[in-house]
Amino acid sequence: MSNQITEAFVQQFGSTYLHVAQQMQSRLMGAVRQENGIVGTSKSVNRLGKRTMQRRTSRHADTPINEQPHSTRYVDLFDYDDGDMLDNLDKLKLLTDPTSDYMKAMVGGGNRQKDLEIITAALGSSRSTTGSIVLPSSQKILHGSAGLTKAKIIQAKKMFRAAEADEQNAEELYFVYGSEAMEDVLTDTTLTSSDHLAVQMLQEGNINSKKWMGFNWIPSELCPKSSTTRSLVAFAKSGLCLGVGQDIKTEVGKDPGKGFNVRVYVCLSIGAVRVEEEKVVEVQCTE
Repeated sequence: MSNQITEAFVQQFGSTYLHVAQQMQSRLMGAVRQENGIVGTSKSVNRLGKRTMQRRTSRHADTPINEQPHSTRYVDLFDYDDGDMLDNLDKLKLLTDPTSDYMKAMVGGGNRQKDLEIITAALGSSRSTTGSIVLPSSQKILHGSAGLTKAKIIQAKKMFRAAEADEQNAEELYFVYGSEAMEDVLTDTTLTSSDHLAVQMLQEGNINSKKWMGFNWIPSELCPKSSTTRSLVAFAKSGLCLGVGQDIKTEVGKDPGKGFNVRVYVCLSIGAVRVEEEKVVEVQCTE
């Protein structure tokens, strides 16, 4: 047999595409307040302050007129986009058209960007009429050279209770955790030895299947890390606001200037702001 028979061998290409491991859906968008359809570069979030009643000290006294405290936070929008081109001649060499898979990957990037905006707003500065407001140290639980512990979770819950920002005031509490924090919880015998839900978590291998210790648990690998310190986020739903000028928009079209190759394009315009410092807690953990 000729040694050149290998020239006639046929190359077979896969007919499907497998997306590498990545977060495809936004996990935080439904956990915060939303302002949709914003026109312009920003939108105000108006806040009403707490009032205190006065004791009446005489009969037939005048009706009091006490000014209502007002304050404002601003959601600033930022534009994001992604795109790619598929060469028509390249598609002839493939067994399947990858256009829809390209689009799926881009939409996944857009959904992750929503979560990044929310986490950044929770831990960063908020713009108000009086300037930039940082998350105060009183809303931060320091790492203490330890990971996520029972004591830290209880302390966070206490901070929301003290601020009247928990379920007693019809608030939904959320806790964003990462893989290291999950390991800390699942290996903490002070939690797993006596807590029924923790035992159930050990069986399922996660801690977000049920509300636990007053929080709805949201897994995310997007919480920022500085050196060996990871900053997790606990928050009340009304404490963070996601503004949407343009939700994820997709376009597929032929470009006449590029041999009528197909262009795939995704864009969105979003922003987020921390509405109240008392409704956000940064939980630092050593990793």
